[in-house]
Amino acid sequence: MNRFIFRNILLCFGIIAIMMTLPSTSNAQSLFKKIKDRATQAATGKILDKTDKAVGKHLDKAIGGTGTTQETIQEEASNEKESADGHQEPSSVKAFSKYDFVPGDSVLYVNDFSNEALGELPRNWNSNGSSVIVKLDGMDGQWLRMAQRTVALTDNKKMLGSDFTVEFDLFLQFDFKGWLPPSVRFGLLASGQEDPTGNPLLSDPKGDKSFYMEVSPLSDGANLVLETYKKYTRHFNSPPQRSTLAKNWYSTVVHVSMQGQKERLRIWMDQEKIYDVPKAIPIDGIFNQLFFQLSSSPYQNDQVGVYISNIKIAKGLPDTRHKLIEEGKFSTTGILFDTGSANIKASSSGVLKSIATVLTENQDMNVQIIGHTDAVGEEQANQQLSELRAKAVKEKLQNTYGITANRLEALGKGESAPMGDNKTKEGMAQNRRVEFIRL
Repeated sequence: MNRFIFRNILLCFGIIAIMMTLPSTSNAQSLFKKIKDRATQAATGKILDKTDKAVGKHLDKAIGGTGTTQETIQEEASNEKESADGHQEPSSVKAFSKYDFVPGDSVLYVNDFSNEALGELPRNWNSNGSSVIVKLDGMDGQWLRMAQRTVALTDNKKMLGSDFTVEFDLFLQFDFKGWLPPSVRFGLLASGQEDPTGNPLLSDPKGDKSFYMEVSPLSDGANLVLETYKKYTRHFNSPPQRSTLAKNWYSTVVHVSMQGQKERLRIWMDQEKIYDVPKAIPIDGIFNQLFFQLSSSPYQNDQVGVYISNIKIAKGLPDTRHKLIEEGKFSTTGILFDTGSANIKASSSGVLKSIATVLTENQDMNVQIIGHTDAVGEEQANQQLSELRAKAVKEKLQNTYGITANRLEALGKGESAPMGDNKTKEGMAQNRRVEFIRL
């Protein structure tokens, strides 16, 4: 039999073997649809790449009649499971090993759209299109789905100050058919004399000053642009750059982080620092609005998925070293956990690394780790959850960063010591924190 034909037959068996592990028939059918366009589907490409490797590795063996491709794929999957059971660091945590984002210490605005009506624009937001709240199959929470040729302005009206951080989750899904999908922009503006949710900002979201990052999707990556403006005069421009890394942003949740420090602007997409520009932000004016913008394209709306959720804006840039060494106390909302769980999210790595660095450089320093929750749910359950989370942080500092156990003490205070008002979303976010107190 022709070797090329045989290889493709084995590839099909490999794909079928992977599909057999999927949780439902609908998911398997969805994956099969994506496989038809493997050159343009990043998520499917990862699966096919793994299958290609498995097939290539054992092709000669299979031709010789001493084994089957399906068996070798199952064997490799078993080996991966054994590695996980051996308490190796999860790949998501490894991926964030260089992540150095630390959120601001005072929460100004949060919105996960949990209390918003499906099929509607979030309350008090403004938009010039049909962007609406939706649920996504197999994903937690609610999401804002951006419509094409649309700008969306949040309901925030608080001033961010000169030092600030912004975070949100972004989910991009495109059905590449040969045309370019719409470009996605996100950024901040200072509305000046305008209402930060006013209609004039929908036609051109610049205000007194602004910046945006633009992602122009390609089947094998994206073109990226960063521009900042002082009123309508361009202040800084980063020429378009081709990023093959961006192909990993499609069909998966990406955590976007932005940090402003006076004129300096830094932007991360997941663990990757995309921009770090010392003089990007104009000095005059104060940001007070986060905006999202989606351009137009030849595609229908059902072929374009741009979704946003879990927005958090904070002010200030906490100095972990100063807080722990000189003040003896550091509190952060930047250590994040899965809902109702003590499982630490990979995007917490920047904060954990900054704490571990201080402890490593000051070997005589011991700390008490205190978990706190908001007041949602039963008090006893919150107390137990706060204890488990404090313990999880202690274990992470031990196992990942090598801090010895006798230097760390973990306890929880549940909802008993709030820092914010549990009647507001921002207050609850401020209360979901972890404290480090020098002993």
